[in-house]
Amino acid sequence: MKKKKIIKIVIPITVVVLIAGAAALNKAASAGRQIAEAMQVEGIKAETGDVTEVVETNGTVISGEQKVIFSPVNASVESADFQVGDLVNAGDLLVTFGLKDLEEQNQKAELTVKAGELGYQDSVSQANRAASRQADARNKAAQLQAQVNAKEQEVANLSNALAGTISAQEASRQQEENHVNGQIADLQEQLETAKEQEASAKASYEKAVSSQQSAQVNFDAAAAAASSEPEKLDDAREKLNKANKELADAKNNYEAKQQEAASLEQQIGTLQGTLSAPGTDIAAGDPNLQQQLQNAQGELAELKANLESQKAMAEGDSGALSSAAREQMLTNNNLAELESKSLEELIAEGRKGISADFDGVISDKQIMEGAMVTQGMQLFTLQSIEDVNVEVTLSKNVYAKVKEGQKAEITLAGQTYQGTVKRISRIAIDGAAGTNQAAVASAAIMATIHIDNPDEDIFLGVDAKVKIQAAEAKNVLILPTEAVNIGKDGTFCWVDEDGVLTKRSITTGVTSDEYAEITQGLDEGETVITDPGSHEEGDSITVTEAEDDAAAGTEDEPGTDAGAAGTDSEQEEGNGAAGTDSEQEESAGAAAETSGADVTAE
Repeated sequence: MKKKKIIKIVIPITVVVLIAGAAALNKAASAGRQIAEAMQVEGIKAETGDVTEVVETNGTVISGEQKVIFSPVNASVESADFQVGDLVNAGDLLVTFGLKDLEEQNQKAELTVKAGELGYQDSVSQANRAASRQADARNKAAQLQAQVNAKEQEVANLSNALAGTISAQEASRQQEENHVNGQIADLQEQLETAKEQEASAKASYEKAVSSQQSAQVNFDAAAAAASSEPEKLDDAREKLNKANKELADAKNNYEAKQQEAASLEQQIGTLQGTLSAPGTDIAAGDPNLQQQLQNAQGELAELKANLESQKAMAEGDSGALSSAAREQMLTNNNLAELESKSLEELIAEGRKGISADFDGVISDKQIMEGAMVTQGMQLFTLQSIEDVNVEVTLSKNVYAKVKEGQKAEITLAGQTYQGTVKRISRIAIDGAAGTNQAAVASAAIMATIHIDNPDEDIFLGVDAKVKIQAAEAKNVLILPTEAVNIGKDGTFCWVDEDGVLTKRSITTGVTSDEYAEITQGLDEGETVITDPGSHEEGDSITVTEAEDDAAAGTEDEPGTDAGAAGTDSEQEEGNGAAGTDSEQEESAGAAAETSGADVTAE
């Protein structure tokens, strides 16, 4: 019985616990769902694409070609049935002339024009001749300079060659002198020996002379006493003969030594005579080279004289016309082209009248019917509507982005035309008023946009809106402009880094109204938060695709809430089926809830 009571008690408690647990799980799931919803932000992937920056400005429509029409004749105006602002077509006859007094009026003009034309032709002819002479002198001077350079090189080569032969001759002479000096030295040594031998032979000779004289005296004495002492005579005779022989031998030897010494002295003198005197330059080189060098030096001097003459002529006053004089002559020549026509040609011109050369608008009229006009008188101005431009003003903030050749879109009078940047002025205009996408600048740059497809609906002088396709970047990393922010520290965007909202500094490049090029700070494929809402840097976030949010936003709000409620129910059922999740999931849910509470507090 107690067990049954216990069972009755336990069962209600278990039911209560289960109900309480389900309620707690439902509340926790609802709180987690709210936290998850609070953490959700829209994100996009950084991708590559093309960006074209457009510079918008206003301008004035102007003609790209205008022609001032002058009268070809001296005559009266019969008809000029047009007014300023009229549209005319190419070939329309605009002016006719009365030619009654044309011949008389043009006689004097023809003579004046002829004189002016002759003067112009003479001035131009003289200037051309002078310029031709000067140009010819410059050409000749250049040729002569080349010849002078070549001749100088030839003289240098000949001088080097001659110096080489002289050096070789000097070396040969020095070698020969050294050889002769060696021979002289040898002969002097021999002479010294010969002198010593000569001195010795002389002493022997003198001694032999003395001995012979003594023997002769003894012989004479013995001969005187021969009768008494005949044996002494024979002995004296023998000694005398011996002394004579010794004297003869000594004399011959002495004379031979003298002759030998004299011969050596003669040989030395002869060799010394072959040597050049000290300081004497006897090396003359190759006579043929010397002659060639002299000829080349003479030719070089003549070439240099001619060169200086041609230089003086080339650098002198050419008699060329000044730019102002030439411009004046050209202007006079333009008038002379009209005034130099013969009377018959003038009459023919007058009969043809004046027709429009192209489709255009009359912008200036200075004649009236019945009025007299003179040849060269300005009649009217025709501005083309086939060649049309828009003159715009660019501020200092955008002019550097605009380049010649860029395409443009031009809107005027409800019509849209295509254009091309034709010209950009290189001078800023102070105080220029202009409107563009950046600012109105006090100093601006004028640019000309050519309308590529003009038509008859274009009016000159009206305002036009211009969009210039300026800077362009292809296949680069881009972001929508709403994802790019500018703060006090520079440009940045919000990114998702592992579920955490992070502020990332970036550098932008080409920027359009919709996209901006990202040059630094971001990689392709990174998730960028377009609108962090009330979240702050460091908050945990859950990123949803911006495209999905847009699709969900098209549904009705009640439907969305119902769907969310169904989802909550499914989550609760899932939680109940799973029992209890891991502690990590509970911890993460608690962290998310805390984060959500912080965001809500903000």
